[in-house]
Amino acid sequence: MTRFAIFVDGSNLVGSLRHLNAQVSEYQDFYKHVFEEALTIWKTSISGQTHPVAQLTRVHWYQMGTMDELNLSSDTRLLESLKNQFLSDVDLKRSYLALAGNKLKGRSQTEITTEAWNMCINECKSWYENKCRQLNEIRKFNYGVRSSTDFIDIIECGHWKIDLLYKSATEKGVDTRMAVDMVTNCRHFDVALVISGDADAIPSVNFIKNNGCQIATVDIIKGYPPEKRGRQSSTKLQNVSDFVVPIFEMSLMQKKIITPYIPKSNSI
Repeated sequence: MTRFAIFVDGSNLVGSLRHLNAQVSEYQDFYKHVFEEALTIWKTSISGQTHPVAQLTRVHWYQMGTMDELNLSSDTRLLESLKNQFLSDVDLKRSYLALAGNKLKGRSQTEITTEAWNMCINECKSWYENKCRQLNEIRKFNYGVRSSTDFIDIIECGHWKIDLLYKSATEKGVDTRMAVDMVTNCRHFDVALVISGDADAIPSVNFIKNNGCQIATVDIIKGYPPEKRGRQSSTKLQNVSDFVVPIFEMSLMQKKIITPYIPKSNSI
């Protein structure tokens, strides 16, 4: 029996679904569909067996789990450091000075500068609180999936590195953990289906192939055939894969695996 495993970069999957403006009704059905589509291609063009038998053994789904913890209400040292960064960042300070100047016309430059900083840090606090809510919703989602099935293994290894003044969060950890797990677990599968847009996985892919495993890249595509390529896939990763599995929006819709996205406070 040929053993299949699916490795999923959660952020990449979310990006693909956003491009479709869709949400998944049941993730167990989604991953089974991915496996069935991959199996069809593998049986007809890859396996070389007359009657191959295959099984999906596990879905390894890598998600966000932590973020920089900042106390923006009482950590005076942090606030002072942020204020100094704000005052030394010419472009950032200029943008808020313009807003504060319009608000406090005729006031002193000192008052305008103070107001500019207050506007900046209040926006940063609001943005950070929203990111905290997002992370809590992701954790709730992860818990819900774990509670509903033992078919999917969610690994909370991702970490958001926060740049507060520019209100940005950089994801760390997912691609590295996923690559390591693919290598260390390669004796437990024969074919790996990868949902990722990260070309940094290529060394791990090459290692796995050299150890006798096959690799397929999953490409989630808006529309229906003959559309060629999705927006979240890595061409470089596809080029080193043994085959590519196109997953079309139309097929997912017809099987009611996805539905049009409706924003909710508890969605990810």
